[in-house]
Amino acid sequence: MVNDILLENEEYILTRYKNTLKKQGFNTVEDLLTNFPVRYENYTVGSIKDAKVDENIVLEGSVASKLTINYVKSKLSTLSFTMDVDGHLFRATIFNRLFLKTKLTYGQVIRVSGKFYKNLNNFTINDLIFCDEISRDIVPVYKIKEISEPKYLEMLNKVFHKYGRKLEETLPVEYINRHGLLDFKSSVKLLHYPNSLDEIRLAYNRLKYEELLKYQLSMKYLHYMREQKGKSPVMDYKKEWLDKLEESLSYDLTDDQKKAIEDILGDLKKPYAMNRLLQGEVGSGKTIVAVMAIVAVVSAGYQAALMCPTEILSQQHYATLKEMLKEFDINIALMTGSTTQKNRKEIIEGLKTGEINVVVGTHALFQSDLEYQSLGIVIADEEHRFGVRQRVMIRNKGEDVNYLKMSATPIPRTLSISVYGDMDISIIKQMPLNRKKVITKYVETSEKRAVMKHMKEELKNGHQIYVVTPLINESESLDTANATEIYENMAKYFDKEARVGLIHGKLKPNEKEDIMSRFLNKEIDILVATSVIEVGVNVVNATTILILGAERFGVATLHQLRGRVMRSDSVPYCFLLSEKKTETSEKRLRMLENTTDGFELAEYDLANRGPGEFFGEKQSGSMNFKYADLRYDTLILEEANKDADEIIKKAEFFESDEYQNLRKTVYYNYEMKQNQLD
Repeated sequence: MVNDILLENEEYILTRYKNTLKKQGFNTVEDLLTNFPVRYENYTVGSIKDAKVDENIVLEGSVASKLTINYVKSKLSTLSFTMDVDGHLFRATIFNRLFLKTKLTYGQVIRVSGKFYKNLNNFTINDLIFCDEISRDIVPVYKIKEISEPKYLEMLNKVFHKYGRKLEETLPVEYINRHGLLDFKSSVKLLHYPNSLDEIRLAYNRLKYEELLKYQLSMKYLHYMREQKGKSPVMDYKKEWLDKLEESLSYDLTDDQKKAIEDILGDLKKPYAMNRLLQGEVGSGKTIVAVMAIVAVVSAGYQAALMCPTEILSQQHYATLKEMLKEFDINIALMTGSTTQKNRKEIIEGLKTGEINVVVGTHALFQSDLEYQSLGIVIADEEHRFGVRQRVMIRNKGEDVNYLKMSATPIPRTLSISVYGDMDISIIKQMPLNRKKVITKYVETSEKRAVMKHMKEELKNGHQIYVVTPLINESESLDTANATEIYENMAKYFDKEARVGLIHGKLKPNEKEDIMSRFLNKEIDILVATSVIEVGVNVVNATTILILGAERFGVATLHQLRGRVMRSDSVPYCFLLSEKKTETSEKRLRMLENTTDGFELAEYDLANRGPGEFFGEKQSGSMNFKYADLRYDTLILEEANKDADEIIKKAEFFESDEYQNLRKTVYYNYEMKQNQLD
């Protein structure tokens, strides 16, 4: 196997190159053969008859005059000559390549890539290659530090011709044939020695499929092992408790809410732990679904824990639960960093004895001295804001605890089936009938006065307002509003008419909590903020949000921000103020004016901005595949996901040599995940 053959044993590679390669992670023959080009230079010759002004083309011809050198200014020079392509003479110019003056000679045959400008008599060269140095039209480019391109190609050629035929197939033949994929050997060969761009595409499609299949299969295996090793008690919940709760509601549940509750209740009846994501936009009614889950678990004789990322959100959830469950014999406690030592001891004792049925809180819930008598479910609100270690610690408070994650961030299907492939997903898209839609308006700087007038009217009506800005302090590189300056301007403009507050990400957690509490308690009328308020506290009295520099946010983020005013009983407004108008930015912001479907907007952001828009660049690391790109490879992902579902159910996957490579990847991933949880 080529992955067992060490480069250090290959005599034709000089020791200094072996050491250089080793430093860069090349230890085996396989490492070298699967290090594919970073790009390809396409020197496929076009016809002079097809040439058009301002369109890139590759031409082959000869040098038909002496060279002319011109120094335009410091660090800018041109080298020009007449070029003959099939009898058509034109002036060709290349910038800052004076070293070519000793290499280009009259009559020499060359290929040039570039474009004609103004007319077909003047050609600007982007790249130039001598025909006696080119052996193929598609030239691969590798980036290896401290080794020249020619020397690296020489080593690669020797390794490939010696070991290329020994490359082993890594996919089952059934799936190669099903999707018309290239075999692994052919893919490797074509990526190093392509004859056309189509060959490169076909080879990469094979690698993308394999990469996505292994990823999806690894996720499915986590789910499979959860089922196989499940020790979760079957919840014999009391349906009459759930019926009583539903009858007490002042509104009817939507079909999506009913389906989500049905999914969760079904999970609680299984002998292995629930691992479910409940996805729904702000105001879609996720909370009542979570409350139903809590009531079901408590009615079965178990405890429930509701984790929140902030103290103020914990307080809101606690108040909601107390109100909704006041007719039930359920003891609910609140534990946060502000809980007094005396109350904390009482809660710890109550959880240990089972006297407390439900606990709501922040990171305080995962502290080591907390013991639960019989923890049955953990519900995490905005789960992505907790660290892995925190999530594991709270789940380890019981035996195979059911886990429900809630997120108000609409996530495209592509990301859902990849990032959350080991989980079951329930989606609430329907909004309650009484929920008012936010009136969203795209406004330019010239219309700011009308927005200020609207804000004054809202303040007179006793309502509160968010003003959102992208930056905290001034930036020389970004000409945009900043929170500090806007705060000062707002305080001055609304002097004696409104109390203005400021919140941003650089404040300490307790400082943010204090400001949000004051806003919630109507001690602040206008809250100037960065996107730190995107997810979190529900301020029912806030009816307007003004987003400055809106073109700098993704549409998914803007949709999340306007969700902050969707709790209002009055008509809510969102103003998107654009500072730098471009055709693209106006299109995006106009889309928000006309679209309220967060999932549609999420798909748009994925296509235009990538996964980092939803999870942040660090959190989206697992989606930074080597070959696949989820923005463009949706169809391949769908195929891989469908095949992974099929493969995990096959006995051959666990027994056949043909699946050995897939098994190795899946088992390794599982062991890594287990080590992270230990």
